[in-house]
Amino acid sequence: MYQPFFLKNIGEYNLKFWLLHLILPLILAIFLLYIYPVTGLDAWLIHPFYDAKIVAFPLKQDWFLQNIMHASFKNMLIVVALTLLMLWLCGLKIVRFNRYQFKNTWLLAFHQQFLWVFVAMVISTSTISILKHFSNHACPWDLLKYGGDQPLFALFDALPFGAIAGHCFPGGHASGGFALMAFYFGFKDTQAKLANIGLVIGLVLGFTMGWAQMMRGAHFMSHNLWTAWIIWMLLLAQYLVWKPNSHRKP
Repeated sequence: MYQPFFLKNIGEYNLKFWLLHLILPLILAIFLLYIYPVTGLDAWLIHPFYDAKIVAFPLKQDWFLQNIMHASFKNMLIVVALTLLMLWLCGLKIVRFNRYQFKNTWLLAFHQQFLWVFVAMVISTSTISILKHFSNHACPWDLLKYGGDQPLFALFDALPFGAIAGHCFPGGHASGGFALMAFYFGFKDTQAKLANIGLVIGLVLGFTMGWAQMMRGAHFMSHNLWTAWIIWMLLLAQYLVWKPNSHRKP
């Protein structure tokens, strides 16, 4: 019986895999949808960075946050992605012309995984950018509550009459950091230690970059949490459809 290509690998995984990689994230999504919005955490976490006296976020134009935490970190992650692509291209040359001479090199051993992680990073950050482009939600610094002129409304509510689309959800800058979680899925089957390091770095860097944007008034914490969740689900889907080491040969 014909089995769709995207279902071929699903039966390989045990209950623990599904609990950790799918069920737990789905529970977190329910929390983000129904519990987090009523906690007031978004307003509480961003409040220290808002100055009611000047009706603005004083760190919005901060040099360090703009040039280091935003621009430099973004460029660094672009370099990481391009390095992965370059490593894959170098490995491709070995595969085509010198496979047996260099069969034990790490370029060949991780050849497919370099491409997998690169593609995963591109898909993750591009999807978040597309979602932002079509988002109705405004950034905190544009909200009436913080000196702007746009209303605050629930995640799936329609755009209020008279408001304009804010294009600020989910958190775009944080997506670059969270995209590094691709290393977890890309190497979990062959290099568990490297995979776990990639997961930790991706989460830490994603939340660090997201927090920097919160300090500027560009995003709420919920924007970054949803970014992490969406990217995780994208990475999981890619992992199930396309095994990172599917083309490795002994």
